[in-house]
Amino acid sequence: AGGAASGGTGGGNVVKKRDFARVLEIYEEVAAEERARQQQQSRSGKKRPPPPPPPGSSSRRGHKSGRSSSGSASASGGGAGGGGAPKIEGNPIIVVPNAMTSAITMINAGFFLGKDAVFVPREKALKDPRAGKRGGKLTLSHKIHARLGGGEVTYDIIDNPSTRLKAEEWNRVVAVICQGASWQFKGWRYSDPVELFSRTFGFYVGLEGATVPNELRGWNVKIGKVSRDRRGLDNVCLASFWNGVEEFMAVHKQELFKAATG
Repeated sequence: AGGAASGGTGGGNVVKKRDFARVLEIYEEVAAEERARQQQQSRSGKKRPPPPPPPGSSSRRGHKSGRSSSGSASASGGGAGGGGAPKIEGNPIIVVPNAMTSAITMINAGFFLGKDAVFVPREKALKDPRAGKRGGKLTLSHKIHARLGGGEVTYDIIDNPSTRLKAEEWNRVVAVICQGASWQFKGWRYSDPVELFSRTFGFYVGLEGATVPNELRGWNVKIGKVSRDRRGLDNVCLASFWNGVEEFMAVHKQELFKAATG
């Protein structure tokens, strides 16, 4: 359904050779943005958890053995931790909205995030046998940008993390496509948008010409736009999304990044 996972491309060897200096550079950029956001939020009375330490500062963990017995995620959301931190098993997870009014849902996420790479309005997607189902799961692959080593990562796409994910599986959540209302996160392990988007990459997909929800403006979320008719916006929106996901993983989810490409 909507873009099946494809075979590996030797990504494990390539990732080992990727420019680690670039990863550190990305970390510095993200850390600078985090400091700026913390200063802004401190003025409004909200505090954000500090960013995890830079790549290479934590002890390295394996990724081939079984599921961790620990029932909680590490404090940094999987980007750091001591030797006793839980191992991460499984594909990275992208969460999409469950609300039918959202531009991207399980119905059309496979077309948008998969190999078709095109926005298909919900009413049109419902007529396609490849459409996803609410409450289900899609598995698809996406090629990593060459500057981060190339290769492919296989992702799981879901819309119901409160019922589908165990506590330790939240370590695998790398991105959340939000619908612009905080009630989307009710019952989630991280239900506060400030904390949620310090642990995951946040993205909002809106229709061209539509007003961006006011509540969204205070969150650490990037905004993309698509059109019902103009497909040229699809590539711009997708490039912004995937660049954000990959840079977030390179800094905060290195073990999962390597496990997925190994």
